[in-house]
Amino acid sequence: MAARKKSAERPAASPTVSPVVGRLRQVERVWLMSGEFNRLPVPDESDQEAEFAIFRTGGAVTEDGSELVASVELGFRLTAVVKDTKAVPADLIDKETGRVVIAFVRGSYMITYGLDDGRGLPVAAVEEFCALNAVRTAWPFWREFITSSLLRSGLESMPVPPFTVYGAQKAPVIDERDAGPREQ
Repeated sequence: MAARKKSAERPAASPTVSPVVGRLRQVERVWLMSGEFNRLPVPDESDQEAEFAIFRTGGAVTEDGSELVASVELGFRLTAVVKDTKAVPADLIDKETGRVVIAFVRGSYMITYGLDDGRGLPVAAVEEFCALNAVRTAWPFWREFITSSLLRSGLESMPVPPFTVYGAQKAPVIDERDAGPREQ
């Protein structure tokens, strides 16, 4: 029988836990507030590449402290090599690489988190929480929006990676047989 593995606590070098997390009850709602999809109808594209962007994050605690309302604006563009760029608008051609933006998706999400009592939370802590956690909450919905937009337009679906924090470490794993930490 295989030993079960469980994640160990992060090393001391990991970031501290946000004070918002200690008051967080649950994600109440996630709304797509606006979504935009544009596609350039070029028939001979090849070597497609996806690019992602976080344009804006923010949030505030409601006056009664019962909710944190966060907003996230995300972007995606699909570029490709296009053989004949004569009919392509100049602003859709990257000057350095010559790649053409063949599809662009932009979405704004509003996420409401229930709080036990958010009054008195520092504004900087709320902003930091929104910059990471609100993006992480919206990301699965964003992935679906990109995929369905591309498929409806006749383009192949592009794999949208899960949201990860730049420079994040893998959590060490403890094998219960020897209780020694190892990398996953």
